[in-house]
Formats: sequence, structure tokens, C-alpha cells
Amino acid sequence: MLTKKQQELDEKKWHDSQKAGYDTCGTYDYCQKCDKSMENPCENAVKASNATTKKPAARKTTKKAAK
Repeated sequence: MLTKKQQELDEKKWHDSQKAGYDTCGTYDYCQKCDKSMENPCENAVKASNATTKKPAARKTTKKAAK
């Protein structure tokens, strides 16, 4: 089943392709994570790309009380 996010990405690719004059599929940063054999490949690629680029949360440092 096509998801809303996949539809949005497909529309963006369509408009970008029309503007560029060539198929832009495979030209986005997230495309390196694409598996076209899966359902909703663009959405899955975006999710996989975001998962690998997220930085771990910064640790909070606490000041030790002066003695």
C-alpha cells in the first residue's frame, strides 16, 4: 500500500524531473539507501538515511559540589 510520505516523495521526484528534463530518481541523498524491490522504497530510504545520520544525544555533565 502506497503511503502518504511515498506519494509526497513521488510527486517531488516528478516535479523535479520535469524541471530538470531527466529522471531524478537516484539523485537524492537518501537514494543510496534505496531498495527498489521493497514497497515504498523512497520512504524506506529516507528513514534509513535519517537513522544513520542522527547524532547521539549529548551527555549532560554535572558539576560536582565543592567541598
